[in-house]
Amino acid sequence: MVGKQLERVAFVAVIHTDLESVEKVRKVVREVQPAVVAVELDHERYEHLSNPGTQEGLSTMPLTGDTAQDLMQQLAIMEQALGGITGSNVGDEMMTAIKEGRAINAKIALVDRPMKATVQAMMRVPLDELYRLTNMLPDATKDIEDGGAFDLLDMLKEDGAVDDIMEQFRSEFPELTKVLIEQRDQYVANALHFILNDNQGPIVAVLGAGHIQGVKTALEELLGDN
Repeated sequence: MVGKQLERVAFVAVIHTDLESVEKVRKVVREVQPAVVAVELDHERYEHLSNPGTQEGLSTMPLTGDTAQDLMQQLAIMEQALGGITGSNVGDEMMTAIKEGRAINAKIALVDRPMKATVQAMMRVPLDELYRLTNMLPDATKDIEDGGAFDLLDMLKEDGAVDDIMEQFRSEFPELTKVLIEQRDQYVANALHFILNDNQGPIVAVLGAGHIQGVKTALEELLGDN
């Protein structure tokens, strides 16, 4: 029973700001013709992507002094720099999934945990972890701007690369891993579990590559408890 339920979900692992990921999403939605397209967005991020003007000037905004907020801002700046080089804007793969889903009258589900809840959870992470990651990001952004963007994308597409990065991140930032990855994986799995019980047709779930395995594992556990 668990296997049959899982077979109804076509997981699409994407790399943010990657043109190939945008095309993969488009192809899968058109082939599967799902009843529901689930995307790794919350309502706030969806509104930002729907109204790009609200994100202008992000890279020039001063840091707030709130460690959790500043970390999220630095992450956004890095993604913005990567997207500016690759030609795929932040969230293009998610918005493409939504557009393709609407074209076939599929339901659209925003299944990520609200950003505000994630930031609030980050406030309970040891400051040492927050400071260390925040201080690493400007150098990573500079490497991207200096020509390392495509090398980074190529590396992420190698077999096992994402799993290796996730393990390294988990080792260096255990509490941040819980907040940014594991808690969100559980939230997404809960949402997909609800969708599976509420709909009979196939589902396409578009998630960052680093979330796929965690979401699958959590969803299997939820289905097994039925």
